[in-house]
Amino acid sequence: MAAGDKDTKLSAPKFSSFKPKPPAGNSDARLDAPKFSSFKPKAPTGSSDAGLAERKDESKGESDRGIRESKHRSRSEHRKYDGARRDTNRQRREEERRDQQRDEHTRHRTRDPKPASAPDSVSSVPGLFVIDKKGDPLIRKYGLDRSKIPSYHRYGGNRVLGTDGRLFIHRDGPTDKFSLLFPGDGPSRSREKSGLRSRDWLKREPVKFRAPRHQAVQDDDAGYLSLQNPRKRHGHHRDSDSSDGDDQPSWRSIEGKAKAARDKDNQDSDEEESDSPADGPELNNPLQWKSKQLNRQVKDHPDDIDAWLELVDHQDALLRNGETIDDRAADTTAHSFAEIKVHLLESALAHASGWEDRQRVLVGLMREGVKVWSRNVAVKKWSQISADEHRSFALWKTHLDFCMSSIATFQYEDIKKMMLDRLQRVVSRSGLQAIQDVGEAIYIFLRATRFFYEAGYQELAVAAWQGLLELNLFRPEGIQGQKETVAAFQEFWESEVPRIGDAGAQGWKHYVESGGFGDAPDPVLSEEPPAATRPRDVYHAWGAAERLAGKKAAMPARTMDADVDDDPFRIIMHSDLEPWLFALPKDSSANATHQLVDAWLLFTGLPPAFRSSDRTEEAYCDQFLVRARACLEPLQPPRDVNAAGEGVPTRRPPSFGNGNCRARMSTDLLFGGDGWFQYFDVSSNEHVVDLAWVEATLKQIVHQTNASSLALYYLGLCAARKPDQVRKPAKALLKRYPAEVELYNAYALAEFANGNVEVANKVLASALESPALASADTGFLLFKSWSWIELQKGNKRLATKRLCACLDGPLRGPILDDSEASPAAILAARQSFASNMQQYLYEGKQEIASHHMACLALLSYLTGRGGSEPSSTGQGNVSEAMAAIGSMTGEIESRGLGGGRAHELILQFASRLLYLHSTTGPFRRAYMGEQLARYVGCFPQNTVFLNLFGWADAKMRVIDETRQLLYDKVLVRGHDSVSSRMFAVQHELESGNGNTTRAAFEHAVSSEACKCNATLWIQYVRFCWSQRTLRAKARDVLYRALGHCPWSKQLMMEAFGTLAGDMESDEMRSVYKTMTSKGLRIHVDLDEHVEEDKRHEARR
Repeated sequence: MAAGDKDTKLSAPKFSSFKPKPPAGNSDARLDAPKFSSFKPKAPTGSSDAGLAERKDESKGESDRGIRESKHRSRSEHRKYDGARRDTNRQRREEERRDQQRDEHTRHRTRDPKPASAPDSVSSVPGLFVIDKKGDPLIRKYGLDRSKIPSYHRYGGNRVLGTDGRLFIHRDGPTDKFSLLFPGDGPSRSREKSGLRSRDWLKREPVKFRAPRHQAVQDDDAGYLSLQNPRKRHGHHRDSDSSDGDDQPSWRSIEGKAKAARDKDNQDSDEEESDSPADGPELNNPLQWKSKQLNRQVKDHPDDIDAWLELVDHQDALLRNGETIDDRAADTTAHSFAEIKVHLLESALAHASGWEDRQRVLVGLMREGVKVWSRNVAVKKWSQISADEHRSFALWKTHLDFCMSSIATFQYEDIKKMMLDRLQRVVSRSGLQAIQDVGEAIYIFLRATRFFYEAGYQELAVAAWQGLLELNLFRPEGIQGQKETVAAFQEFWESEVPRIGDAGAQGWKHYVESGGFGDAPDPVLSEEPPAATRPRDVYHAWGAAERLAGKKAAMPARTMDADVDDDPFRIIMHSDLEPWLFALPKDSSANATHQLVDAWLLFTGLPPAFRSSDRTEEAYCDQFLVRARACLEPLQPPRDVNAAGEGVPTRRPPSFGNGNCRARMSTDLLFGGDGWFQYFDVSSNEHVVDLAWVEATLKQIVHQTNASSLALYYLGLCAARKPDQVRKPAKALLKRYPAEVELYNAYALAEFANGNVEVANKVLASALESPALASADTGFLLFKSWSWIELQKGNKRLATKRLCACLDGPLRGPILDDSEASPAAILAARQSFASNMQQYLYEGKQEIASHHMACLALLSYLTGRGGSEPSSTGQGNVSEAMAAIGSMTGEIESRGLGGGRAHELILQFASRLLYLHSTTGPFRRAYMGEQLARYVGCFPQNTVFLNLFGWADAKMRVIDETRQLLYDKVLVRGHDSVSSRMFAVQHELESGNGNTTRAAFEHAVSSEACKCNATLWIQYVRFCWSQRTLRAKARDVLYRALGHCPWSKQLMMEAFGTLAGDMESDEMRSVYKTMTSKGLRIHVDLDEHVEEDKRHEARR
């Protein structure tokens, strides 16, 4: 090196774990080896003692801030040396005692220390090596004996740093190679969801390089760029799991609590300062931001119960955030979130001062608590809040669900008594003068009768509804009061005259007016069972005999009927019904009667007719009341070949009659025919009661009472059951209600659906000849239906004229030419429909307003010019029609009516218009999917929108759009329902395979909204048995189903029907004993049947 270069000094980079080399002139400085707590130092010499004293004097001159920062840095570096910190407590104490003696010896040895030498590069770093006062907790757990230490390995072994597990190192002899890790490779227990299909990169937070606002960047602060807020980093080091105990108070320290409180205050202040928009990375994660805001709200305002409940509901969003459509959250993860929600609800309960707030918190707490608590703990919790349960119907309903869904403690008589006590308490509270009490009483009665029917007591359930309908709809004049009405009803019931639904029934009122005279119906004779091959297995044969006996007992019997001696329970006495009957007040509103009729329709398995109350909507989605049905047909591809036999795939029409239609009732659904969705499920053979009895009951209610609002529903059921015989009930209704425009309109649509176009035109023309009908508020419906018929026939010009005829008299003739309508007539019709829509929305007549909206949208479709969507000569302007519907739905939402009757009806009409447009010419699937996805977002439970969206789905992409829509918008908390789950199963049956269908069933029976639906479990059992690869799991599915639905006799009978050939005899006898021990209805004794079978075999 040149002489001139001696004065030149090259400085090394400064890092937190290195110090610059000492100056060149200080060549005598000696570097000491680092001291670890696990190595014993040699005996100190005089020179070393002096050097130690000098170094301690220098270390005392450091500032407190430098010591803290160096400790933080040294702690992070010190964690890398795991092997240097394995020591026992006794060794550490001896080491500390030796260090203390060495320090005292050095201080007293000399008072005049030698001139300080240059600091060495290791000891000059304060706090680089610290004394471990805690030690390794695993040594205390496993000890020092290596034979007792379990095998372990480092996490992330053989993985490439920075690749999130996608690159994996393989050692091939002396060389190391890496390869790409594809989905499904690697250990199955790995929690990392990485790979090419991973979406974790979408959730990563961007790294922001930002200097602290209150502190300048210093070169010697650290030799690296910090990617973390310094205030947060400071709190992180303070709360870290470092073995150094200097920063944290010892549990023996007298000031430990005070110091912990000070540290907490400092940490809270740092967190508050870091909440600024510039420093909060949670702004890029809305879920984290919302969690922080809600936690702060409940902390600052603990009496805000709404914030507590919102925070509890937010946990579901956090749980779904860690899921994917193909990888749902594990049971352990869901259990952890349930524990969090229970803790939050318990904290909220302590601050709930008002009764309403306490009720809401208790309902949520008991629903979530049963997922975490044991059975005994849950029972104890319910007993502690029995007083609150008497005051809250929602809390009682939650308790009822809990008691019914546990096979360990379920008993038929206990549940029956629980329902009866609640019903009598509600009836006696106000005499059913309050509309709220009416809704609760009707719901309890519906729930009780469904429970009777599912447990096998079918005749009791049907008789109870006969008595309640007679008591309230056919009550004689002059009878008032609950007890008086029920007592007076005894004479009519015991007389055994035809009751409601029976042939020749005229009602209780007619019986009293005729002086109590009436003839009993002819006795029912016994029917010989159909000849069938006797099963060889005795349990299978018993199952067939039991089902046959249950079918005979579907309706209540009378004393003169045959076969009642063998089964006396078929005769329902007045004493059996008296505790359950109640009378609605005479002056009660029509809404109470509508609720009663809707509840009866739900019991029969049919959809409601009015949906006029929140209690009815709640029952319509109740998993304990809804009967689900899926067409478990063999798996088929979603497309077929065309009619010519060529290999060109053609799209099949949607499943209009799949029996899973949940939508708002309209004439389109009642009389749409085979080309549209059907409101009634009449194709199934498994109805709750005979549909003929339901039709007869509706006929008596419509004709013998002033129930014109139910006439349309009755005519729709007649058209669905016997479409070719709809003329007779239609004419009878028109004779009974000659001023009802909707009945003329419905009859015309029913004839058109049957293919009788001329008859439909004649009905419409004859109705329009009546000035009273044509000028009525609903008279325009006749022109709308006539226009729709012409459009379906392919004549756009006639359709336009028929629609404009509501304002133009010359266009009302039965025969019109093929010329175009005048612009003046079109403009007048448009203005009329728009103004009438506004008027009826203002008056609250949402259904009539929706019909005016449909006319306006249809007119836009027929007369619109241009358009952004492809069309043929037979098609209209669908883009303009959808734009008009969009503006009208905006008007509905601006009036606060979003999600109401008018909103759903106009969207259902829009979906039918979209389907008609797609079947008559070219259309864009993407456009149709966008519109239907928007409708699903407004009404996630409407299966019309879901089925059409699934039909419009291309089914050719990697991502299933229908499945993704279900996961994002439909099968979520607040919208999940049995009908939506059955649609998901049906979608997988049509476009998926056996494994995806099984996954859909699993997700359905695991959801809170469907896990106690017996019919859903029955469909799951039958599906597993129908698949060869899943047949072995059908028995396990049945046992799981019995645990959730122990009241369902039909579910238990699957062991003697579907699974009769796959279950052992002791297993089937165990199921039978469960039925008898739980109190379910048994018609044929199994032991007697076995003995009879033995005698039969002996005779052979």
